Amino acid sequence: MADALRIAIVGAGIGGLAAAHALRAGGHDVVVYEQAPSFEPVGASIDVGPNAIRLLDALGLGPAIRRVGVRPEWIELLRWQDSSTLLRMPHGEAAERYFGAPLLDFLRSDLHELLTAELPPSRILLGHRAVAVEGTTVTFDNGAVESADLVVAADGVKSTIRQLLVGADEAVFSGTVVYRGLLSRERAFDLHPDGVNRYWLGPKRHAVAYWIDAGRTLAVNTAVQDTERVRESWTEEVSSDEVLTAFAGWHEGLLELLSRVDRFLRSAVLVRKPLEHWAFGNVVLLGDAAHAMEPFQAQGAAQAIEDAYVLADVLSGAEAADLPVRLRDYEERRMARASDVQASSAAAAGNFYLDDGPEQQARDARYTRLLDELPWGHRQPLWEHDVRATVEA
Repeated sequence: MADALRIAIVGAGIGGLAAAHALRAGGHDVVVYEQAPSFEPVGASIDVGPNAIRLLDALGLGPAIRRVGVRPEWIELLRWQDSSTLLRMPHGEAAERYFGAPLLDFLRSDLHELLTAELPPSRILLGHRAVAVEGTTVTFDNGAVESADLVVAADGVKSTIRQLLVGADEAVFSGTVVYRGLLSRERAFDLHPDGVNRYWLGPKRHAVAYWIDAGRTLAVNTAVQDTERVRESWTEEVSSDEVLTAFAGWHEGLLELLSRVDRFLRSAVLVRKPLEHWAFGNVVLLGDAAHAMEPFQAQGAAQAIEDAYVLADVLSGAEAADLPVRLRDYEERRMARASDVQASSAAAAGNFYLDDGPEQQARDARYTRLLDELPWGHRQPLWEHDVRATVEA
């Protein structure tokens, strides 16, 4: 039997923690290094599709995630002016049977907390910001120097390790600014029904609302095409006035919902240009460090979880000498899929943001026929993809 690999994961976001679970399940010695001095609630909500929930189930995390995640029964696409229904897609138990897992919506900090809680505390080291990597030795800003057989760079869209490996490779502003807000059930129940995820589509904007936090909180998110705001931050708070100004003239029901949110977190959506390789010696990229994408298909976290699962599989039974070949296998299994999702997520923005006119009317007409071809809606092909099939192959 091969000795356990010593694996250093840089970054304790959703992708890094999922990788820790998957690699530990494979018997490897894993330590996660996180630059933050403590875990604080970051971000607002997160939508995780069946393609990723299946994998968390396979890692034994199913009961825990279902305690805090909310499964919608319906997804509705609505017109911006009057909230009339463009498309109503069924979900719930029938969809869960079809896909083998549900779509679940989370308070991001809930998902992060449970992924953290299921790992031994000694395996997560806080206050470690990577500043250099040489071979598989990582130097941190606190003076610590750690060596491993493999380094996994899961340090996000602004990945330091990616920069060190490929040079000045700045993340690119996508042209979209997002606003993420939260509303307690007491302030939202009269405006938003249980069991429904709603998307309002309109010219150069869209809005989303869905229940999270075991149904105690409504996530209220919006996105606006804006070429001026280029600062990426999860914690830049703004009042609802800024959002209401951006959505002036939209349906009064949506505006009332937006007005009840006291503060939104504003951030610019940054993306990464595809790379020719994700592996550099025995250092490998994962999640946003490899393939940051636009949020219009809610696949950013899901793709990081797919990365984690496949990486753990290719490293099953591996020794240090095997790593170059195994990491090429990881690239072959993951790079095309992630690039396709990046491209389709960018294309989805254009489909959502059409100005009123012939193109918008043609899109709306397609929605009336969509369920004949895709009974679970426009994201069905994404959710049908199962990386376990490539594992078995």
